[in-house]
Amino acid sequence: MPRRTAMARSASVPAQAAVDTAWVLFCRLHDAPSRDHADQLVQWLGEDPRHVRAFDEALTLWALAGAALVKPVLDETRRCGPDLQ
Repeated sequence: MPRRTAMARSASVPAQAAVDTAWVLFCRLHDAPSRDHADQLVQWLGEDPRHVRAFDEALTLWALAGAALVKPVLDETRRCGPDLQ
C-alpha cells in the first residue's frame, strides 16, 4: 500500500506542474491581454487533454479566491444595509 501512495504522489507532481503553468498563462492573459498571450494559452491547451483539466482547476481556484475576497464585503453590506445617503 505505501507503494501506491508513492505512485499517487509522483502522479500529482506533473499535475501540479500543469496547474502552475495554467495559472501563469492565465495570469499573463488576464493582466496583459494580447494576441500573443492568448495564442500561448491556446497552444498549451491543445498539447495535452490534461492541460485543459489543469486550466479548469486554475480558473476554479481564481474564482474561489475572488469569492473569498468579495464575501466579507457582501456580508457587511447585508449586515449594515446599503451605503446610500
